[in-house]
Amino acid sequence: MKFINKIVLGTMKLKKYFNNSKDLSIFLDYAHEKGIKQIHISSEYDSYNLIKKSLKKIKQKKFSFILKLAEPKTDKNKFNLRRFKKKIYQYRKDLGPSNNFTIQLVNRYQCNNNKEYLIYQQSLFDKIKRTIVKLKKIKVINNFYFFPYHKERIKIKKRGFIDGITCYRNINEKHFDNFAKKNKFEIIAMRTFGGNNKIIKKDNLKRLIQFNLKNKIVKKVIVGINNKERLNQLMNVC
Repeated sequence: MKFINKIVLGTMKLKKYFNNSKDLSIFLDYAHEKGIKQIHISSEYDSYNLIKKSLKKIKQKKFSFILKLAEPKTDKNKFNLRRFKKKIYQYRKDLGPSNNFTIQLVNRYQCNNNKEYLIYQQSLFDKIKRTIVKLKKIKVINNFYFFPYHKERIKIKKRGFIDGITCYRNINEKHFDNFAKKNKFEIIAMRTFGGNNKIIKKDNLKRLIQFNLKNKIVKKVIVGINNKERLNQLMNVC
């Protein structure tokens, strides 16, 4: 279990497997006891309200949350700083302000237009720099990552408040490795098992998970686990 501190519990599909907050709270408590104390969460997920209720049943347990924060929600609207801050504080209210929070900014404005997106993304970073630095200083958030819909071909402007990127990364997807290395970004890896294009089989769990766990550029690995048996299997290959 050398790498267990890099594992983050993915929650997007948890509602498919848990019907009530009691059962889910038992599972979350079990994961916490096994050393998985980080959760990836989003108010956009169907499971969000169920998770909120479940966490209140084990509120004595402290978690670190990676918050998928979409601002704006669609590719037609521009980023709004007031909305952005409001969403952060709402997450803290929902999940408990004593926990640790990492922001995963998802900027969807012009996300289908490569050139326009990259231009706007850079101006957005300039706009939010002071806010992120302040939120870190007063310990409202601990880290700031972003989801890059597109990657720059050249090294982007250095910004010390950016800790890294969240991106899809598995044995078939390594598209952002060079981008991360060039900019000295850490990676929070998603879709370790391939997402909808499932690549997991009975005999390759260890290979898939350790592909990310053993890579020094990968800071954390988000893994969708929904039962104790699968969680125990995961523990055995970490």
